[in-house]
Amino acid sequence: MMNKEEIVTDLNSMSELIAVARSGLSRNQLVEISDIQERIRGVVESITDLPPEDAVEMKPVLLELLSDFQEFSKEVEAKIGELQAAASSASNAEQAAET
Repeated sequence: MMNKEEIVTDLNSMSELIAVARSGLSRNQLVEISDIQERIRGVVESITDLPPEDAVEMKPVLLELLSDFQEFSKEVEAKIGELQAAASSASNAEQAAET
C-alpha cells in the first residue's frame, strides 16, 4: 500500500508521462503509455485505503490528471482526423491519376 506522498508522486509522474506523450504526438512520435491504465488502477486502490481526510486531499491531483487526459484525448482525436484526411486525399489523388 502506498502512502499519501507516494500516491502524489505517482500521480505527478503520470501527468508528466501524458505531457511527454502530448509533446510526442505534436511531433508525430509515439510514446509508450500502455501501462498507465494499470498504474491508475493501483493508485486508485491505494487512495481508497487512505484515511478519508488524506483521500480527500488527492482530489486536486486527480482532477489535474483527468484534465491532462482529456486534453490528450482531444489531441489524439485531432491527429486521427488529420491522418484520415491525408489518407483520403492520397486515395483521391491516386484515383485521379489512374483515370
